[in-house]
Amino acid sequence: MSLPTGRTVHALDPTGLVRDWLVGPAWSAPVDDLDAVLDATGSPWGTDGRWVLTNGPDVAPLKERLYALRPLVVEQALPEPLEGGRFTWVAPGGEWVDEGRWRRAHTGTDGLLDWSAFCHTPERRHAVASTVLEVDQAEVRTLELTCTGPFTLWVGDELVASGAGFSYMEGAVHRVEVRLPSGTTRIVLATWQVAFREVRHTASLRVLGLPVRVVVPSPGGDEYAAAIAEQVLDAVASSSWAVRDGVVELTGPVGAALVVRTPDGPEVRTRLHGGRTSLHVAELQGRARPVPADDPDAPRTPGTTSDTEGAPAGEGREATASMLSTGETLLTVRVDDARCPVERQLAVAVLPRERRAEPVGDDPATWRRELLEHVAGSHPGSARVLARHVIDPGGSRVGAADLDPALAMVDARADCADFEAVGLMHVWHRLPDGVWEAGQRERVKASLLGFKYWIDQPGLDAMCYFTENHQFVWHTAELLVGQTFPDEVFTNTGWSGAEHARHGRELGIEWMRRKLLGGFSEFDSNAYLAIDSLALVSLVELADDLEVRHLAEALLDKVLLTLAANSWRGVHGAAHGRSYTPTLRSSRLEETAPIMWALWGTGSLNAAVLPATALATASTYRLPAVVRAVATALPDHWEGRQVYRGGYRFHHDLLSRPYGSDLRVWRTPDAMLSSVQAYRVGLPGLQEHVWGATLGAEVQVFATLPAADTNSPSARPNAWAGQRVLPRSHQHRDAVLSVHGLPADTPRGPVGGTHVWFPAAQMDEVVVRGPWLAGRVGDGYVAVAAEGGLMPTARGDEAHQAWEPRGDGRGFVATVGRAVDDGSFEDFVAGLVDPNFAADVGGAPRVRWTARDGRVLDLGWEGPFTVDGVPDGLTADGVPEVPPHLRNPAVHVAAGDERLEASWAGHRMVLDLAAGRRLEPASSIAPSPATAEEAHRVR
Repeated sequence: MSLPTGRTVHALDPTGLVRDWLVGPAWSAPVDDLDAVLDATGSPWGTDGRWVLTNGPDVAPLKERLYALRPLVVEQALPEPLEGGRFTWVAPGGEWVDEGRWRRAHTGTDGLLDWSAFCHTPERRHAVASTVLEVDQAEVRTLELTCTGPFTLWVGDELVASGAGFSYMEGAVHRVEVRLPSGTTRIVLATWQVAFREVRHTASLRVLGLPVRVVVPSPGGDEYAAAIAEQVLDAVASSSWAVRDGVVELTGPVGAALVVRTPDGPEVRTRLHGGRTSLHVAELQGRARPVPADDPDAPRTPGTTSDTEGAPAGEGREATASMLSTGETLLTVRVDDARCPVERQLAVAVLPRERRAEPVGDDPATWRRELLEHVAGSHPGSARVLARHVIDPGGSRVGAADLDPALAMVDARADCADFEAVGLMHVWHRLPDGVWEAGQRERVKASLLGFKYWIDQPGLDAMCYFTENHQFVWHTAELLVGQTFPDEVFTNTGWSGAEHARHGRELGIEWMRRKLLGGFSEFDSNAYLAIDSLALVSLVELADDLEVRHLAEALLDKVLLTLAANSWRGVHGAAHGRSYTPTLRSSRLEETAPIMWALWGTGSLNAAVLPATALATASTYRLPAVVRAVATALPDHWEGRQVYRGGYRFHHDLLSRPYGSDLRVWRTPDAMLSSVQAYRVGLPGLQEHVWGATLGAEVQVFATLPAADTNSPSARPNAWAGQRVLPRSHQHRDAVLSVHGLPADTPRGPVGGTHVWFPAAQMDEVVVRGPWLAGRVGDGYVAVAAEGGLMPTARGDEAHQAWEPRGDGRGFVATVGRAVDDGSFEDFVAGLVDPNFAADVGGAPRVRWTARDGRVLDLGWEGPFTVDGVPDGLTADGVPEVPPHLRNPAVHVAAGDERLEASWAGHRMVLDLAAGRRLEPASSIAPSPATAEEAHRVR
């Protein structure tokens, strides 16, 4: 038997990308010299103001100044790349030496080495990667490096390129011509970034010209055995990203012997007998196997799905009020042979157990109790201590375990600490002194008195002040903390609490009035609508000021009415102004899911519990019955429209322009379709979810133009949340048409052209017919068409879930149906007419389709969207419409109306939008004695 060659050998991808590397860790250190480049006091505005401490394009000049203080060190010994080997690296600025260990990395299809992260406080970060290029004859090649920050690149021992600039969404491209001698040549790449919240820390290397070999030195590795192993691994797939029963199904070459592990779990060996194997997540995580599904003693909440091993409450989630749980577990897979160190990673999501599509019973107190019991067993935090106190007022205690996570964020001025400050206010006011452990109230008070509450106050930090939800939470926190300690001096500003309360009140009232009349820029976000609700219910419950309380009550009523109207059977299935990939794949992970459970008995119990807990424990706020009815009493057909119009303010949003969205919703008892019309067409996206069809918690069908081959929330946009360039989409009732004007540099392939999320494994039936891909869940149907049809990804963690168009991918038609309207699933598919995918003069995309009922829908990149030849958006007089603010079977509010009247299933609600008051049903906010006396005099 021949000895191993001590290396693995790989090809460039078809475009020349190097995908196989050895990488070190992302070393990080606090940014301790912000005061050298920014003033901590005075006005935050101006060219060099501290407002630029945001993770956006405006921060690039600041990052360049910070880099100049501690740049990458080029005069140092270069490490030898050897898998598993330890190496040292002189840190930027030369102040210390970092140590690391080389680990193997196989990039995604975009070729990106990715050290991206979300950092709650400012951090300097740097990382090193290395690989080896091999040619048999000396050759000249052009290396194309794409990087989001400063870099240094060595070829052999020569420093061939360096850069000091920063980019935002996509890396800057640098090219250098090099001569590769015959044999092997070491490549070393050092990168630098600074993190203010999420940071995109990536680099890729492309070899232009004739191909070269990529060599990864690996003790004990054998390039011939590893090549076979790599072929096997490239054919391995997980059948479903969503894991609801605690079992991961892997498929691949028959008989392959694999080793599978999670980041913190043991290695588990398995064989692909018959090309398939099943692995228990518990076993992969080093835990006992779960109770069998048919065990009659297995605990289960009434009316929930019968999953026996979803994720326990809070698992895999930071113990904060603010961060979404991804639910994801990374599986690392290799062939069970020491000569084959090559690996692949598969992401699966162990989903929360508890999920309801319909309420059980009709008693909201029962749903609230279920939520609180879930929260009481969840991760430490303000929500847990609130829930435990409600469940057992005499036995609960407020101790360090529940306060530490929030206080650590407040004291560090960590991003999202504003959410925690609001949670602490609930604990402070709602739990009596006698249940607090010694010294804990004093800790909370000291932290809140030293905190910063808005950008205009002293301090250098990277807390986010400028997104819509953060703005309002800051104003809420400042008002509540200020009124709680009105005579205390706040050490950061020198202001009294009363002064802080007035400051927060003024800003908070303005924010609420704007949203009551105009709506939200982050429209229907399945993350941030929950955060807005947290702030609103906090003001209703805890504010002293009656105007503030009534405004908050009216806006909360309106927000929850739109959540009810734009969701379906516990799924917040609307188009979203901001969203994240995991929540688009499973509604069990939506932050709005626990709110729906607590208020109307559908949705899911997950780890995002503070907003729902604040609502469930509210003693004043009462949900109008009409909202609950809109959510749960679905008619055969529900057609809704929601038009938001507003304006950004630079000192709040870092933008100064109008914003607007036109949301459409089609709901039946069996399916939902939603989209936002012509939203910022042709511009770069961020986190938008433009259109989607919903048939279940894990069956949401949609298409995107991906910006990267990652689902990381630090990549905005990424593969599935947001779009590299936004499409033009229009909906009419049960059908949506969407066209993409692809940029000229768009490559083909998984991270080039468009793709569709269509999770076939979660459906009861799937049919491919011509350009159509159709699926059934129960009595609900969905179908999506693209030119040439769609083909499934065959491998990896998106197998038969991600589908690529066979044609140019510039146009889509999606429609939903149901058995009551369309007959059998076979009849539904048979009734689908093939769309006409064409191009306008000049080559722009166009789609024309005849619906099952004969409607003819026509959409191009330019020109009007027409229904039976009539342009959408024109009045009978042939002029552009003034769109309604809200219109659906329960409510009709014209643009500019100052009154909202909603009526459904025998219930009614009336809001005075101009005054900011609930008129009907009667508000449960008790008037102050002074207000009551004044009202008596008037009578």
